[in-house]
Amino acid sequence: MGSAKHLGRLGAAAFTVGMCLGAGTALGVAQADTGSGSDRESAPSSRAGSVHSTRPSGSGVGGRSGSAARSRASARAAAPSAAPAAARLASAVSQRAAGPPDGIDRGAGTRLQSTMVWTMVGAARNEVGRRNTAAAAVATTSEPTMTTSFANAVAVQPVGQAVSPLGTPEQTAAEKMAMQTARSLPMLAMKGVLRIAWRIIGAIQYSTVGGPDKANLAALGGAVDEWAMASAFQLMILNSNQPTIITQVAPPHQWYGLDVTGSRILYDNPDTIYRFVGVNYASEYVITGQLPENDPQASFSVLTGTTGTTAAVLNADQLELGPDRTFVITVSGSPAQPGEQNHLQITPDTTLIAIRDTLADWNTEDPMTLAIHRTAGPRNSLFSQFGGFAIPFIGPLVAKSPLLTRLVSVIPPLPAVPPIVRGSYAALLMLRGIGQESVYIKVATTDPVTGERVPPNVFTDPQSNASFLSTQLQSAGYFQLADDQALVLTINPNNADYFSVPVTNDWTITNNYWDEQTSLNNAQAVSNPDGSYTIVVSPTEPVFGDGTSVWNWVSTGGLNQGTMAIRFQAIDPDNPTNPTVSSQVVALGDVSSVLPAGTVYVTPAERAVQIATRQEGFDRRFAPYPQTA
Repeated sequence: MGSAKHLGRLGAAAFTVGMCLGAGTALGVAQADTGSGSDRESAPSSRAGSVHSTRPSGSGVGGRSGSAARSRASARAAAPSAAPAAARLASAVSQRAAGPPDGIDRGAGTRLQSTMVWTMVGAARNEVGRRNTAAAAVATTSEPTMTTSFANAVAVQPVGQAVSPLGTPEQTAAEKMAMQTARSLPMLAMKGVLRIAWRIIGAIQYSTVGGPDKANLAALGGAVDEWAMASAFQLMILNSNQPTIITQVAPPHQWYGLDVTGSRILYDNPDTIYRFVGVNYASEYVITGQLPENDPQASFSVLTGTTGTTAAVLNADQLELGPDRTFVITVSGSPAQPGEQNHLQITPDTTLIAIRDTLADWNTEDPMTLAIHRTAGPRNSLFSQFGGFAIPFIGPLVAKSPLLTRLVSVIPPLPAVPPIVRGSYAALLMLRGIGQESVYIKVATTDPVTGERVPPNVFTDPQSNASFLSTQLQSAGYFQLADDQALVLTINPNNADYFSVPVTNDWTITNNYWDEQTSLNNAQAVSNPDGSYTIVVSPTEPVFGDGTSVWNWVSTGGLNQGTMAIRFQAIDPDNPTNPTVSSQVVALGDVSSVLPAGTVYVTPAERAVQIATRQEGFDRRFAPYPQTA
């Protein structure tokens, strides 16, 4: 009888896997500044009291080897403590009723106590035992202080060593599982398929310049590896009945005993921390967190359908915060109740919430502390485990019907998904890389109006592109530069408070931007006297007769060919003057002749400081401190 039950589960799993392409289509890929999203899983071994280098193992073209970079743990040990972990502002959800997790009673109006209890239990589970359980192993870290009053729910205050809010147990578990999945036989086979497909796509899309050059062909394998990692993460957020917020679209990094493969895809922004979580219309959720005072650009985007269309956006400056800048966001299919500011309304075809922290100043700005708790909805099931709620047409139909939701919830989930099934499922999700990569390369190489190929080195005034974040403007293109040439950009941000110029390769991912200045944003660059910015992009650093160079130099990382998606964010709706972008190619020896008066130059020593500052800012994200379990 037990065997029959197990076979029944496997049969149902096989049926669901047969529909998984639909789920994968709905989720899409955790696209960089786009609509769609990503995932989670497993666990590292020993963590207590050890110091880990955060320098990624890969090296950029023409850049320093990541493994050769020196450890900066001792230099960072004296850094100030990180912002306190998230407090739970239960009072912020006092107007929204939350049903029991096994029910679908959306409008029953259950007691406030239920919401508070769920918030507190979830907070305790996610925060109390995190990095502070092994505090005794770190002499400089004391026990956390806790507030458990119903007025403020749970506030965990780690004292001592600073720890990145990204380094949660859920995150490191997800990274370990994703790497295991990416190394599975089905994924290895699919990598071969993707390499062939992308090579063909590249030859077509870059036909104007003779296809991808030697350096980009050499980078193809690494780009496919990162896409595989992204797909493995994507698999982990399919079950929106067990939501976990996971950082993805991240560079390779080392922490907690893990050497983590990168998951960068589709014009990843070096300034942005990308986190994703799966949600469904049949459930209700509470997102708790704390917004650092130095994080001015953060957003929560509700993504729907097969293309990741944005249904709603809640920006950080719209959040109602507690005295310690903690917040609670309710998430459900119901509209916000009167006076309820921190609410995201999801639709029947919602699949993801994408969370972005854009850090213009890497050395002073930090990402939010976040956690999510499901407070109402159907019991976990095989249907949800294999992404049923994300399947186009089927998922929304089921989520809208309490009867159908109960029916699909009859079969419980598998206790553990066999590795071969997990790898096969992720391999199917990888197939989206063929279509998605073609679409996103076209953003750089094709005129959006005429559909004709555009020449290289042409960057014009930014527009809103449906493939990117809905609140952004972008100026996208590709470059083809000789070693002795430079692309000079003139950018006037006008009504945008933020812009970034990141170099990506032909496969639309960044290279080593921590050891090299392969991106600049307006906080890192120096403006001209009139408020505009002149940015010099080149494979070789321009060095003038006196030995100086230009502060606003963006290295291509040694690439002669590549792509760029210049982003503009924080657009002032009351200012009708949009940003402008123009470009010109000049000989490297003639760069000084096109630079405006007031250009800031740097000596080699000042450049070294600029790079060191950049490295230290990058390291903050992965907390190179003694980190505890």
